[in-house]
Amino acid sequence: GQLVEAAADIRGGSVTSDDISRVTSAGMRHAAGAGRTVLHALPVGYALDGVKGIRDPRGMVARQFGVDMNVVTSDATVAKNLMLVVERCHLNVEAMASSPYVAGLSVLTDDEADLGAAVVEMGAGSTTIATYSGGRLVHASGFALGGQHITMDLARGIGACIADAERIKTLYGTVLTGGSDSRELMSVPTAGDDRETPQIVSRATIANIVRHRAEEIFEMVRDRLADSPFAAEPRARVVLSGGAS
Repeated sequence: GQLVEAAADIRGGSVTSDDISRVTSAGMRHAAGAGRTVLHALPVGYALDGVKGIRDPRGMVARQFGVDMNVVTSDATVAKNLMLVVERCHLNVEAMASSPYVAGLSVLTDDEADLGAAVVEMGAGSTTIATYSGGRLVHASGFALGGQHITMDLARGIGACIADAERIKTLYGTVLTGGSDSRELMSVPTAGDDRETPQIVSRATIANIVRHRAEEIFEMVRDRLADSPFAAEPRARVVLSGGAS
């Protein structure tokens, strides 16, 4: 997502719903670059004659009316192909929504969204971040790392097939190790044709493999949050969501 400012001269009149729609549309056109399609244009706050922080300006009088928006866009080709997949199943697509925005609506309470929170949704192939403040989505971001990368690390690290690595991750995956983990051993089938000769792996080995990839993911989350409005919310909380969390 990107923060966009748009403004219009209303010549001392009162702000109407049409004014809000007109200014919002102008901001959307500015944000939608070549090859991009707008998924959401969500007002963060309004401004009257340069005074920002107004949540509902309708009926108020001003010479100039502006809006700060968080505009979430997507690759137009990707969005079109997703729509085609659904439509070929004889279903109609009314609208498309970004994963970070929907995750926030699903897991945050009203108080969390008002006070400030970041939703980190960890999926199989990607991790997305949605930052809420004042009850509004103010930032959205993501990157292509997720739970499937942990599975592949395990498969390579212990020499197991992908299905066995996924099962081990689900049952025993952790980023914390105890004093006895190096002595707790398990039998893991070997990948390839030699599955009849299992190998012995400690739980500490599994935890170390999982931890290295998890640390990389959370370091990237930290960097994305530092570049977002979330950095200005010292008491805000982080909520984990998604199958890989």
